[in-house]
Amino acid sequence: MYATYVNEIDQDGLLFDSEERTSDVQLSPAMNVLLLAVWLVVCAVGFGVAFLGKYRVAGTLIVAAPTFIGMLMKPTFALCVLMLVLPTGAGVGLGAGFSLDRAIGLAVAVSFLINVVLTRPGLRVRHNALWVAAGLSAWIFCASLLQPYLSMEITRAFTQLQLVILILVVYWILETNYEGTFVWALRSYVIGMVGSTVLAFRTGAAIRAMHETRDTRYAATLGSAIDANMLAALTALAFLSAIYLFARDRSWLWRVFYLAALLFLPVMMLKIGSRGGLVALAFTLVSPLLFVRQVIRRPALAVLLLLGILLASASGGLLMRQQSLDASVANRLTDVQRAKQALDVRMAPIKNAVEAVAVRPAGTGYFSWFERTGSLIWPHNDFFFALGVYGIPGAILFAAFVILLMLTVKRMPLTLEKLYARAVLTFLLVMGLSIKQVSAKYFWVFLAFVLATERLSWWHVEEDDDSIDEADEEAADVDG
Repeated sequence: MYATYVNEIDQDGLLFDSEERTSDVQLSPAMNVLLLAVWLVVCAVGFGVAFLGKYRVAGTLIVAAPTFIGMLMKPTFALCVLMLVLPTGAGVGLGAGFSLDRAIGLAVAVSFLINVVLTRPGLRVRHNALWVAAGLSAWIFCASLLQPYLSMEITRAFTQLQLVILILVVYWILETNYEGTFVWALRSYVIGMVGSTVLAFRTGAAIRAMHETRDTRYAATLGSAIDANMLAALTALAFLSAIYLFARDRSWLWRVFYLAALLFLPVMMLKIGSRGGLVALAFTLVSPLLFVRQVIRRPALAVLLLLGILLASASGGLLMRQQSLDASVANRLTDVQRAKQALDVRMAPIKNAVEAVAVRPAGTGYFSWFERTGSLIWPHNDFFFALGVYGIPGAILFAAFVILLMLTVKRMPLTLEKLYARAVLTFLLVMGLSIKQVSAKYFWVFLAFVLATERLSWWHVEEDDDSIDEADEEAADVDG
C-alpha cells in the first residue's frame, strides 16, 4: 500500500524533505549558479583556444582542469558530466592508454570517495537487484580463475567489477539528492547525444562514418572497434529521455530543445541503420498500448506517447523524402534476404552457447569462447552470452537481476516516472535480444536510473490518484 511504502522509505531517509542530507557539500543557490557560470565561461574559452586558435592541448587543459575540480566538489556535477560525455563512447582520447571515458570514470570514483567521507549522507540499498549484480561480478571473478587465459580473464572480471561499482555510485548519487539531479543528469545526456550527432553530421569526428565497411553509416567508436548497435542504443535512450523531460520539465525553453531532439534523433537512428535498434525502439513506443487499463486511466500519458510516435515517424518520413538514406544503409534496412542471413549468423553462436554449457557448466570464459566453440563472434544476446561465457550460475544471476528490475518497475505507481522506467527497461531488454550489452557502460548506468526512478514515482503520485484512494480505503478497512 502507498502509505505503508512511504513510511518504509521515510524510515530509510530516502524521501525528499527539507532536512535531507545530500551527497554534495552544501553551498548557497547563488554560489552554485556563480560556479556554473564561471565553468561555462572557462569551457567556452577552452573550446575557443582548441578549435579557433588550433591549440588543442592547451584548450583541452583549460576545459579539463576546472571540470575535474568541480566533479571532485560535487558528485551531482560529476554525474552530469558523466552523462554529457557518455554518448561519445570510449574512442575519444589520446591513443590507447588514456581516454575521456577513463578520465571521467576516475573523477566520478574519486568524487564518490571524498564526498562519502565528508557528507556521509547515509544510504540503505533498498533494491536487491544491486546485490544480485554484485553477485554476478563475484561469480565472473571466480569463473575467471578456471580459464586458461588467467591474466586476461581477471582483467575482464575487473572491468565487470568497475561496471557494478559504477551502477552503485550512480544509484547513490540519484537516491541521496533531490529530483533536480535526476532531471539535470538526463538533460546532460540529451545535450551530449544531440551534440555528438551534430558533430557526426557535420564532421564525422566524434562519431565517425563507417567507411571501413560496406555500409556508409554512422557508428560509435569504441577504442579501435566500431559498434553501430551501441550508437543506436545510445540514441534511442536519448530519444526516450527527451520524451520524459518534455512532459516533466516546466520550462518552455527546455521544451523547445527537447522538441528539437525528438525531431532530430530519429534521423540519426535511420542513418545508423541498426535493425535491432529500430525494432527495439518501435516495440518500446507501442508496448504501453498493451496496458489498456492504465492508458484509459491516464489519457494525458497516452497523448504524450502518441506525440513521440508521431514525431519519430515525421522525422523519418522527412528524411526519406528530402534527403534519403545512403543506398547501402537503405538496402540494409529493406533487404529481407540480408536480414535473414544476419539472423542465421547470429543464431549460430547462440546454439554454440547451449552446446558449450552442456560441456562446461561454469562457462567457456570471455577470451576462451572463440577457441572452445569455434565461433567467430560472441552471442549477440545478453542471456545466451551470460550462459555461454559465464556458465549456468552466470545465466541464473543475470536472469534474477532482470526479474528483480521488472518487479521494481511493476510495483511503481502509474506516473511519468514509471512510464520512463518501463520504456528504458523494455528497450534495453529487447535490444539485448540482438546484441551483447552486459559489458557496455550505458547499459548499467541506465539500469541505475531505472532503480532510482522508483522513489520519484511515489513522490509524484497525486493525492487524488485512484491508486492512492484504493490503498487508503484498504488501509481503512484493515484498521477498522
